Amino acid sequence: MNVFVTALVLAAALLLAGCQPTGDTGSSPGVSAAPGRSAAAAPSTAASNALQLVALGDSETTGSGDRTGRGWVEYYAERIREGTGREVNVTNLARNGTRSLDLVMAVQQAADIRNAIAAADIVVLGIGGADLNAGDALLEAGSCGGTDCYDASIAAYGANIDAIAAEIVNLRGGQPTALRAITQPNALTGAESVIPPFLRSISTEVGVHVARGFNAATCAAMAAHDGACVDVLTAINGPDGTGDGYATGLMNIADCCYPSERGHRLIADLLYKTGLEPLANP
Repeated sequence: MNVFVTALVLAAALLLAGCQPTGDTGSSPGVSAAPGRSAAAAPSTAASNALQLVALGDSETTGSGDRTGRGWVEYYAERIREGTGREVNVTNLARNGTRSLDLVMAVQQAADIRNAIAAADIVVLGIGGADLNAGDALLEAGSCGGTDCYDASIAAYGANIDAIAAEIVNLRGGQPTALRAITQPNALTGAESVIPPFLRSISTEVGVHVARGFNAATCAAMAAHDGACVDVLTAINGPDGTGDGYATGLMNIADCCYPSERGHRLIADLLYKTGLEPLANP
């Protein structure tokens, strides 16, 4: 999930190579199906009562940090099945290391991604961690001070997430769609023993700043395109965002820095509470 810290930890050993900071473009720009958990999306028809759920994003959406490997996308689908009595077919197209710019390109150009979205009743987004690599590099190099290093990345993310939401709406062509997005926790507070040294003394300051900035941009994009977001920051880190999610068991320090299984389940519950409007008879 917020997972720019995992990218940082890998960066210390691999010079950021493992984070795919420039994207990984296979047959679809920057995005491909998460291994082992995708099912081909099929258009809803009068003969089928199943809901089609498509997930887009990065490692926070593939299930990283959850020891079961299921992640919040699968738990969310499970909650919908339990609450509505309807089957939910999940197509998880999230991929580790995907930046928001990569996802913009994918939803605008990749036929498989576009077809999946066009057939979806529910589209969920969870992305942002890899977008922070540029700010991390600036801070480590001493090119700027503290939270200022991340402001350009937050602004770029805001434009990208709005473009992603707009294209999803366009691809749905006026059909009822439940568009939802998760937001970021503060993944730095409590992880000082494993994050890079240049972040340790200002971990909470940076963690709260980037989470708030990305979350505001995500929620603004959802509101502008008739979607909804969930507040993961306060759910995991408390009202002011400074709480230690690792101490409460909602974050996974062993697989830093993602939500734990409990954290993923919490995120799914938050999503389910947003309802499924504007879907008819969900």
